[in-house]
Amino acid sequence: MELFATSISEKEIMMRLNRKLFLCSLSRPEIKKAGDARLVMERLGSEARRRNLNLKRIVFLSLCLALCITSSQSSRCNPLHSARLTVNNLKRTFLYYIPKHLTQTPKLVFVLHGSGMEAKGMQVLSGAQFDKLADKNKDIIVVYPQGYGRYWNDCRKSATFDSKKLKVDDIAFFESMVKYFKENYAIDEQHVFAAGYSNGAQMCFKLAKERPGVFKGFAAVTANLPAETNDDCVQSHQPVSMLLLNGTADPINPYNGGIVKAGDGKERGEVMSTNQTLQYWLGLAKGDTTSMKEYDFPDVNTKDKSTAIQYTYDCVQSEKKVVLIKVINGGHIFMNAGFRLWPRVFGNVNKDINAPQVIMEFFRSLH
Repeated sequence: MELFATSISEKEIMMRLNRKLFLCSLSRPEIKKAGDARLVMERLGSEARRRNLNLKRIVFLSLCLALCITSSQSSRCNPLHSARLTVNNLKRTFLYYIPKHLTQTPKLVFVLHGSGMEAKGMQVLSGAQFDKLADKNKDIIVVYPQGYGRYWNDCRKSATFDSKKLKVDDIAFFESMVKYFKENYAIDEQHVFAAGYSNGAQMCFKLAKERPGVFKGFAAVTANLPAETNDDCVQSHQPVSMLLLNGTADPINPYNGGIVKAGDGKERGEVMSTNQTLQYWLGLAKGDTTSMKEYDFPDVNTKDKSTAIQYTYDCVQSEKKVVLIKVINGGHIFMNAGFRLWPRVFGNVNKDINAPQVIMEFFRSLH
């Protein structure tokens, strides 16, 4: 049977795509019946363009399908522990990875998913690269927390997802998780870090603004700070170490600022430009722009039509570090060596950078 009929509607596309997502949750033989994820995404996108349907919403579900199939079929993802906490009368969950022969007083690294995703999906989306780095050094616990209703209550005032409407206290959730790992695994509370993608990166901004003392460093991938009129966070104005990784051709988070048009078809309000975002964190950290160090990543894959430059600012007075990685012609991508099933609507995929490795090197450089 053909994937699309002559008079197929957007509703029918959604029904068929959701059926494939359902099949993906079943056994491996059923997954095979669901078809190849890349083919499904391409055909969905092509038909949606032809019929002027809600492409972003359709491709957003296509990414979920890609994550689901990859998660089910991939042997590269390690098994995760799971835990649950009650925070302000809400049941909150998180997954985490512990390497064998974990050292005493390990570091703690939170990896936050994007809009509409699940915690397990972030492990898949990052190619399980954080887990591999944990295996290598054996001194890190990697945590994949779950946002309420698959979203984080970040600083963007105009966001309409349930975690924002219900004013879910995600700050308390993270504080509770840190306490959990301190009590159960004797983590080093002086080495707690947070990295996030998209909505997860926005949540990192909130943690950096409201609880800078809890974390030693942050990494935000594909996100700019909300514009002042779109920001409802209570700012501490304390310096933090921050890594920004943004693509100049991001179709969702505009590199030069503007309205965020999310993968689920909804807007998230106005954000600053990447340069303004950089200047905000540099201002708090009292960074000296004259001491900036520039590094060009090797153009390993010349066919991806993308390169990357790293700008590093050592902030001597505050003892912090601020880094911008500018991905030329890069899209809304958490680039890594283990996951490549990105729908085209998310933009161009840079294949020169392994974001988890770059992030962990940044975290380890903080003293």
